Amino acid sequence: MRLEKEPQGRIRWLESDEEVRLLAACAKSRNPELTKIVTIALETGLRKGELLGLTWDRVDLSRGVIRPEQTKSGKRREVPMRQVVYDTLASLPGPREGQVFQTRNIRTAFENAVVEAKLEGFRLHDTRHHFASWFVMRGGNLQALKEILGHASLTMTQRYAHLSPDHLRSEVAKTERLTNSGAVSTRSAQSVVYEVTTREGAAATI
Repeated sequence: MRLEKEPQGRIRWLESDEEVRLLAACAKSRNPELTKIVTIALETGLRKGELLGLTWDRVDLSRGVIRPEQTKSGKRREVPMRQVVYDTLASLPGPREGQVFQTRNIRTAFENAVVEAKLEGFRLHDTRHHFASWFVMRGGNLQALKEILGHASLTMTQRYAHLSPDHLRSEVAKTERLTNSGAVSTRSAQSVVYEVTTREGAAATI
């Protein structure tokens, strides 16, 4: 199987509400497999060809892993299943042999779902960026992400480094400022709270 090249300089992921809208739109599709395919794509980061070409002999439900074909570097890899991926695959009817999905081309169905969900600039390959981006934003390790995605080098995975909580925390720290009227307080990697003392002496949170 020929592996798709990774597009450079463009990372697009979905916010939680966008993901909900996309999956709801997929559920309306005439393609009965679309929701399952997109769900697994969002939760594993598998390439389109790896997912649509997936065979049951590469799905290990007992261990909870998917074994895609060899990477570009010739290494074998295993992609651990999140619970939703396990549940999706386990729910598929038997016999569990041959191709997991019968669909060979979901481009039109997926594009229609994107329009229905009112999403802008989201392509099927962006499900891979979605997985990687949220993996890092939730504290996932870049080396682990490299292995999951099957990147030949860590350099390719570094494109997601700026999304890590530690990176964001350090960037916020760079912009922290102290003023005569109050101080900036960073309470977490997710929020920055500015406490300003009012003329009446009460602390106002902005």
